[in-house]
Amino acid sequence: RLVFGREVAHDDPYVLSYKVQPGDSLSRIASRNGLKTNWRLIQRINGISRPDRLRVGQTIKLVKGPFHAEVDKSGYRLDLYLGQGQSQVFVRSFAVGLGAFDSTPTGVFRVRPGSKLINPPWTNPRTGEYFEPDDPRNPIGEHWLGLEGIEARTKDLHGNGIHGTIEPSSIGACESMGCVRLLDDDVALLYETLTEGNSTVAIRE
Repeated sequence: RLVFGREVAHDDPYVLSYKVQPGDSLSRIASRNGLKTNWRLIQRINGISRPDRLRVGQTIKLVKGPFHAEVDKSGYRLDLYLGQGQSQVFVRSFAVGLGAFDSTPTGVFRVRPGSKLINPPWTNPRTGEYFEPDDPRNPIGEHWLGLEGIEARTKDLHGNGIHGTIEPSSIGACESMGCVRLLDDDVALLYETLTEGNSTVAIRE
């Protein structure tokens, strides 16, 4: 309710109210207020059906961010946090699927700049099979967030990410090629909260 509802609690350090100005768009509002979240989160929490239907003078809720995530491999769980350091607060958990044969690497990563995609194409690195963006057989679903290592032991790892799945039964199991996969609605929310260059993803055993 405090994060994803429309309520703005008194003295909440993570959110603010904003009055829509002439010429505003959701992306412009996010940029103007220095939000470390995707503009689609503004749309979600304010129940805005169409981004092009903002009303001048309308008061909306903004969540500042940044959000960070921690993956517990043994629990097949991703925990989402808001804020930094000692002021960081837990938001919610998501069930995840992981890499077959323990191929999901551990360590601390960051959402790689320029990596976030909606309805992405994908090429299977093992077989070379190519999947078009709208192909219902595309195994990574509708959202992709690429990860880059920020530790000495992870900085040379490439190709890992967070994505959706067309196989909901694989959540809670080890069936991916090493990536962290989530149900479609869950990864859509992560796409809106985790931002490139700001959000970290720590993967633990």
